[in-house]
Amino acid sequence: MKPDPGHVEAAALRDYVETVAELLRVEPAASWSECGSPSTAYIALAARRAGRFLMLSWTDGGGWCLAVEPDGVEEPAVLVRWPEPARPRPAVVARRVHEALTEAAPHPQGSTHEPDSR
Repeated sequence: MKPDPGHVEAAALRDYVETVAELLRVEPAASWSECGSPSTAYIALAARRAGRFLMLSWTDGGGWCLAVEPDGVEEPAVLVRWPEPARPRPAVVARRVHEALTEAAPHPQGSTHEPDSR
């Protein structure tokens, strides 16, 4: 029995998304992908903003975006979009997410943004 012709594409997308999740220290179970028209992916993040969890989503036509998880039927509140390239290396995605989360994190007054050297 021959595998479905889309199986290779679906497996490659799943591996790509799971690699991004691993680099973000997210369990593969907290991510999913769907190969189709359009192809999409999602990674649940543990980070929060305004008391709500953040998410990372991807579409083959729109690239990656970091957003606040929606409540009910509302649309996710997009914080940052990275449309180009649509499918960057997983390490690039992880770096962009870390940078966005670092920039969005509240810093105590007088903070130098430098890691504690103790």
